[in-house]
Amino acid sequence: MSTYLDINLYPSFTNVFADETLKGIFYPLCTVEDKNKYPNHLFHFVSSNGLWMNEEYVTKENNTSYTLFDIADGKYYFAGDVRLYKGYTQAQLLFPRLEAEFEQNGKDYLKNRTKTKTYIHTLKQTLTPDEITDFDIDYFLQTFYEYSINKLHFQLYGGFAKFRSIIDGWASNKTKSPVVYPVATQELDYILGESVQDSTQKANHFDVLGRTAGEEFFTDGNDTVLLYDVQANKALCWNFYS
Repeated sequence: MSTYLDINLYPSFTNVFADETLKGIFYPLCTVEDKNKYPNHLFHFVSSNGLWMNEEYVTKENNTSYTLFDIADGKYYFAGDVRLYKGYTQAQLLFPRLEAEFEQNGKDYLKNRTKTKTYIHTLKQTLTPDEITDFDIDYFLQTFYEYSINKLHFQLYGGFAKFRSIIDGWASNKTKSPVVYPVATQELDYILGESVQDSTQKANHFDVLGRTAGEEFFTDGNDTVLLYDVQANKALCWNFYS
């Protein structure tokens, strides 16, 4: 991983994705520019935490391990199948409501250190059974809340990855996070040994940009490893439990 990364935390959805197909499904974590190797090229770490997956809809562009994006004008273009993400229809419908509710009440949640279970219980009271049928609403709400509290605290106070210390009362980590970490050898060996389910696209054609820790954006340890194919101009976002 390059030491020349310029990191922008919590970019807007519209600055990351070319359209709103994945809104409510993927969270923008950070945008990076490798000023040494790829100046003026923007790469985005993203995560689909919050939704389980349906293996019936695996494609060469997205499966239970990774999502492959085309890059144009600094944004990601998705060519996979959204049906891979269980409950995607409900997620897309609910997401704007959750955003609006958090915009109104988020600062109070942060001030009062509202527990995740309390948030989930409160929000579920506003939903109808049809909105949560065949959908893990607890996981979805938990993920949204953790991401949103972390993002709001960062925007207000500049602190990163503070959910556990603020909401759960954990001791604060005094070591400053680099946000983007090197990829451990064993992780890289596993990823590079996997096919991207296309005879012309193998994972070892990709340059490793780094890894973000899932627990720093949510509380789930599902990390994102980001790789880049220079020739095809594609980004490979690989989900990895470290």
